[in-house]
Amino acid sequence: MDWLRATIACSSAAIPLLLTWWLFRRIAETRHVSGRVVLLTCGFGGLAAVVAAVLEARLVAWTGVPLRGSLASPVGAALIMLLVVGPLEEALKIAVVWPSFLRRRLTSGRVGVLHAVAAASGFAACEVLSAYFVAGLRDWLDVLRSTIALPAHLFFASLWGYALGRGRQGSLPRLWLGVALIHGGYDHVVFGRGPALLVVVVPVLLLMVVGTWMMLRHEPSAPGSVPGGVFEPPSVRTVREAMRGTGQPLMVHWILVGALVTLGVTLAFLAAAVWIGHRYGVDFAQVDESELVASVPLALLGSALLAAFPVSGYLVARASGARSVIEPAWSTGAAILVTLGMFSITEPMALVVAASVAPVGFALGCIGAWFGLDRASPR
Repeated sequence: MDWLRATIACSSAAIPLLLTWWLFRRIAETRHVSGRVVLLTCGFGGLAAVVAAVLEARLVAWTGVPLRGSLASPVGAALIMLLVVGPLEEALKIAVVWPSFLRRRLTSGRVGVLHAVAAASGFAACEVLSAYFVAGLRDWLDVLRSTIALPAHLFFASLWGYALGRGRQGSLPRLWLGVALIHGGYDHVVFGRGPALLVVVVPVLLLMVVGTWMMLRHEPSAPGSVPGGVFEPPSVRTVREAMRGTGQPLMVHWILVGALVTLGVTLAFLAAAVWIGHRYGVDFAQVDESELVASVPLALLGSALLAAFPVSGYLVARASGARSVIEPAWSTGAAILVTLGMFSITEPMALVVAASVAPVGFALGCIGAWFGLDRASPR
């Protein structure tokens, strides 16, 4: 079956390149974009992946800590992913796009996304091919892990690409650091943890799809409304307007109350998930991340946890009568920080996993608050 795994690996490597081609055709319809520059950016992105692979291999040889598929040194692997691998890979991709930025080729946020995705697609394609044909990672699970890691390269690069295209290079260091840490945590869950935890990345992948869709939209949506129907996300401009203050004083008391509401709803949903699990014979005591069957209780608890955020965001927005998403967003962020603080004390390794999913919870809380604003206080 090696031929089938090789076909899947080559197909996975081709997906980001085809996505870049589609994105180029879409953007070139309205803006002048050099296809030659985009192609060179893809190529140099692949060279950046080779440089990253060599440096990471030397790092593993020096530290003796494997980064893929081993639970022997989870703390060391997590720290290396967060503090070295994530920042290194994102810095190499930025270095590929930087000449285009200096030559003022990034004329808009969407064009910046295109160049960043081009660099990331070359990087991701080369990473998948080298993992299969050079490193010899030919197990089905290894192929699955490499495929799941592909969208993260494209999405996280699109974030700083959008900022460069908008001319906000001053925020690039902070954005690069945040993206690098989250990407490093994501890769640690994908490559460094057991197969059962792969279920954790499913909501993160959905958030990546929606976030990329938002950055590529042309027209802004009307503030305080659901744009184009339930299944169409708002534009980035609309999100910025919703997160911006309305000129009124910040309702600090509702931030505190909202954080308590979020924690209470979260505990209630988790309790309901445990009750449902016991009712249908799910054994939460036998959770082992090295066993794929353990993904069932993890999926049940994770779904309950994530479902609590939009419900609590909606309740806080409705009860407070807020005219922007800022108060519910702050309350959701405060609740997430409290939860991460508890994990850091009780289960430090779970902190990395929880921090990787935290952006999804924050986004869901803001979405719930968005619906609350639409019904409570139209703007």
